[in-house]
Amino acid sequence: MAPPRRTTKNEQAPGRRPVLRKGAAEPAAAEPTAEEVEAELSAEADEHDEEEAEDPQLAETIVQRPSGRAARSTPSGRRPSSGSRRPVQHAEAGGDEPPEGGREGSRARARNAGGQIGALQRRGMSLSAKVALFTLALTVTISVIFAIISLIDLEDKLNAEIKHSGYRQILTLHAFGQRVIERAGIKGVRNAGEFQNKLTEYTTKGLKASDLELLKRVLNDSRIKDVVIFASADASENPTTPILRGDPKANEFSAPSANLAESGMDPDVHIYNGSYGGENCLFFRMPLEKGATKGMYSSANLILAASQIKREVNSLRNRLILYGIVLVVLGVGAAFGMAGRFTRPMLSLVEDINVVSKGNLDHESTVHTQTHDEVGLLAMAFNRMTKSLRDARESERDLERIEGELDTAKKIHFNLLPEKLPQLPGIDIANDYKSAKEVGGDYYDFIPVGDLEHLALTVADVSGKGIPGSMVMGTTRTILRMMAVNNLSAADVLAKTNFHVARDIKRGMFVTCVYAILNVRTRELTVASAGHNPMLIWRSATKSIEKVRPNGIALGFDKGPVFNRTVREQKVQLYQGDRVVLYTDGVVEAMNEEREEWSDEALDEFTLKNATLPSKDYVRLLIKALTEHQGNGEQHDDITITTFRIV
Repeated sequence: MAPPRRTTKNEQAPGRRPVLRKGAAEPAAAEPTAEEVEAELSAEADEHDEEEAEDPQLAETIVQRPSGRAARSTPSGRRPSSGSRRPVQHAEAGGDEPPEGGREGSRARARNAGGQIGALQRRGMSLSAKVALFTLALTVTISVIFAIISLIDLEDKLNAEIKHSGYRQILTLHAFGQRVIERAGIKGVRNAGEFQNKLTEYTTKGLKASDLELLKRVLNDSRIKDVVIFASADASENPTTPILRGDPKANEFSAPSANLAESGMDPDVHIYNGSYGGENCLFFRMPLEKGATKGMYSSANLILAASQIKREVNSLRNRLILYGIVLVVLGVGAAFGMAGRFTRPMLSLVEDINVVSKGNLDHESTVHTQTHDEVGLLAMAFNRMTKSLRDARESERDLERIEGELDTAKKIHFNLLPEKLPQLPGIDIANDYKSAKEVGGDYYDFIPVGDLEHLALTVADVSGKGIPGSMVMGTTRTILRMMAVNNLSAADVLAKTNFHVARDIKRGMFVTCVYAILNVRTRELTVASAGHNPMLIWRSATKSIEKVRPNGIALGFDKGPVFNRTVREQKVQLYQGDRVVLYTDGVVEAMNEEREEWSDEALDEFTLKNATLPSKDYVRLLIKALTEHQGNGEQHDDITITTFRIV
């Protein structure tokens, strides 16, 4: 809540009688004419318009005081003087509603919105479904990777097994091939004609038939597609004349390709992939009789079917697919079951949040009793948060109650201050008051003392701010006004006021006060001080400043004897053009962000420079100077200024 600021200013036209009290009787001989009233009210209305133009915020915040004292209509239809208006932050109880959008309005909207929040609803896929799908995807991925690795490993193992089996058989076939070419008589034959004659003799003598019988025993292995002994009269890389063949009707051999033989095998053995009868096969070749420099004259050849590898790989793949389907079905069930188990406490926590979001801050979650994992910790944190919100709500209610009481205290505080400035002929009065908190401890007043020639002016400062200072201020005001009635001794008024204040004030608190009685006719000022800042008088004749500070201690320090012995009063004669300034220490002790005070010297210099200005301009510029010095610093004390000038 922003600290209130009270500004009451007025400027009187010379020649008018003093109006000291509301409702005070005036002699009939001095009753102003209708034309004079019209002229004065018109001048005050124009002045009020000028003030609003200078300070738009002031024009917006000034409202008519809702105390039943309505502003009078003027004969010209203009508004009455601004002195009959009071600055307040919002209307009194029973008046206008506070402006929408303020702190109270925001809190009311927040409270109303608390019960209007709908239940939290899931959007999109449930968490259990996400967990299940993630688990399923992970399971399928692992299964597929395992299947691929298994198939590759199986194929590699089958290839290796067939390769080693063929290698062993080609070594056996090598010895058989050596026997065949020796029986055929072609070993060492290099003449083509002789070579052909030997082959013919080998066939006609029945040697070939007996060797075929032996060869058929080898062909009983289902994986062996064919066994062939090739020979030639000339050395070549690949002899192609069959000497002995297990399947005479078989297709031609595939040309040798890259050698697939492994390390550790006989380097003469050549293993390669090829096609035989439209089927993928492994070919094994080993020379029987090598050439002198290169090539070979004869070779033993073995063909093993590789289709079995494909069949076994396909069989394993089918089994893995079947196992995978079963695993997926079981995984889906297990995933949804586990996901439901994991997410059930979270769903319960969401329901708890829905209950609390509707305004039931007394609700507590029981999830932490069902599970002790991270969800349980979250439920415990939720319960702590709900308790904190519940405590915050109670604190907010207490704060609203305190703010309401502060608002009431602020209104009472302002009602204790003068409603308007006195209207004195030949005297230009203005003042300003700005509290550091919602309610302040400074006090200023204009007190009629019993006749029409004397007016008391006072400025006081309580040694505290806020509600305690405001309460002491109110007590001091009441006592001071009672003691001022028909008493023209400023020192006596303070002595009697101290007698009562010292008996009621809290130990350690005190009130500084300057009390002055002005004779409006003779311009004589009687001043007494209770430990307050000196009163400044700017002398028009000498253009210098006098500081008036009669002896005296603060109200409340002593119950009578010491105060009565020390308090003194001083009489000062004022002349035309002189200015009097009464203020509290909040003016000279105003601090900036570096905690540097404005100082008494700065006030003296300001007064010397601006003393001849109208009082309202003097006050306005003084407040501006204080604001510029303060900058972004915090206001530490109440600021009160009352000044008048003899015109």
